[in-house]
Formats: sequence, structure tokens, C-alpha cells
Amino acid sequence: MKKIEDERIIAEKRKINSNAFGICFMVLWGILLYRQFILNQDIMQYMDIFLLAIGLSIYLTVNSVLRGLYLTYRSRKEKKRVNLIGATVGSMVFAIIQIFILKIDFSNPSDIIKIGILVIIFFVVWMISQNILLNISESKANKDVDD
Repeated sequence: MKKIEDERIIAEKRKINSNAFGICFMVLWGILLYRQFILNQDIMQYMDIFLLAIGLSIYLTVNSVLRGLYLTYRSRKEKKRVNLIGATVGSMVFAIIQIFILKIDFSNPSDIIKIGILVIIFFVVWMISQNILLNISESKANKDVDD
């Protein structure tokens, strides 16, 4: 005979597993950054970890969007704030990484303009892609509610 588990136990197990996955996911990105910037390894030396991290990121995002869970539970003001904060932080991280990779010379105005243009393009693309993902997710959530 199968043992029946209480809903609270199942919910707690899922919460623990979810937290563990989140921690492992962040550690995975930390390992990538460590290998890139501290050990100065060639990307081919950690391509498997990089592809795993990118694949997991895509999997999480696509499934959240397709199930209508991508920021859909928030108010319009909250969505804009989250989108803006994410784009700003992402753009700052992008700028810092580009400064190290491209070895920007801050005494050269053309280098400063080049990095500025790259950051603006990154910010705009981030905002547009977030809005597209949010619209797809909201339409999926609305469709599920209507059915």
C-alpha cells in the first residue's frame, strides 16, 4: 500500500529542492566567472559548464513564459520597476565585463563612446526582449484563464 504524504510535507520538499537548485545555479555562474576572470581560462576549457548554465537559463525562462508565470502575478508598476532594475543591473554588469574584455582606455574618447553605445544597445535590447517575453507570458496566462 502506498503511503500518503501531507500537502505541507510535499510543499516543504518542493521549497527545499527549489532553494537548492537556485543556490546551485548561482554557484554555477560563480564558477564560470571565477574561471574566466580569476583563472583566465580559455572558454573551451569550461564550455561544458557554460553551455549547461546557458541551457538552464533558457529552460527556466522559456518554461516560465510558456506557462504564463513570467512576471504575470505583479502589478503593472511592479513589472516596469522589475524590468528597469533588471535592465540597469544587467547593463552595468555588461559594461564592467566589456571594460575588462575590451581593455577600455578611459583617456581615449572614442573608447568611452564605443562602450557607451554598446551599453545603450544592450539596455534597449534587454527592455525590448523583456517586454516581448512578458507579453507572451501574459497572453498565455490570460488564455489559460479563459479556457
